[in-house]
Amino acid sequence: MENDDIILIEKSLEGDTSAFEILVSRYLKHIYNFVYHLSGNVDEANDISQEVFVKVWKNLKKFDPEQNFKTWLFSIARNTTIDYFRKKKSISFGDMEIGESTSFEDSLTDEEPLPDEIFERKELGTFLEKALETLPLEGRTIILLHDKEDLTFEEISKILKKPMNTVKSQYRRAILAFRKTMNAPK
Repeated sequence: MENDDIILIEKSLEGDTSAFEILVSRYLKHIYNFVYHLSGNVDEANDISQEVFVKVWKNLKKFDPEQNFKTWLFSIARNTTIDYFRKKKSISFGDMEIGESTSFEDSLTDEEPLPDEIFERKELGTFLEKALETLPLEGRTIILLHDKEDLTFEEISKILKKPMNTVKSQYRRAILAFRKTMNAPK
């Protein structure tokens, strides 16, 4: 898919707006979910995701085709989220809570599960999201990028601008903390 991304980027730079639209549609759901899990707020995730793709469009000519586009994109998403909350400053990441609304990903599902399946999924999803919210931002970021977005530790180390062994250590600590939260009495 990386070669396909490069072709779409080249076409976008040549003025083909439909090529950029394909890139956006390919990654919007991933970026939105990543930002949502960092922010915990649907409206903020929508605003930040939109800002991410505006930045991508404005800076596409700066993208190095020798690099991984997905890594570059998630770096922009992470930095945009951090910048958004720095500007806001009144809310710390640890104070954020997930709202009662359904996730963006759930709203795009074409399948029609049975009502009891919907309830079980929502209940489990809410429990997992709340457990994830208890983690510090850096650990949460690494878990989301590695486990949900399937990025390698090498790619994550580039996004976070940290040594790969540091990222691995932080991932391990975050997973242990997550498991501890999951096993805590409810």
